[in-house]
Amino acid sequence: MTKKLVIVFNTDLSRRFTLTISNPKEDLTEAALVAEADRLIALGVLAPMQGRPVSVHSAKIVEQNVTEII
Repeated sequence: MTKKLVIVFNTDLSRRFTLTISNPKEDLTEAALVAEADRLIALGVLAPMQGRPVSVHSAKIVEQNVTEII
């Protein structure tokens, strides 16, 4: 099973930008996630075409089970 952290940011162009991180920490808390997302926003290290991220819209952990048949 694989896990991914999916963070959706609101941007300065009134659009949304999705950042996906593989294998997030097991003990990740909302407070830690928001603090790190705010740090990324403040540092300006994210520069997607959708605009500069200004806030976190949502975040979730997605678990995926893959069964190979062939």
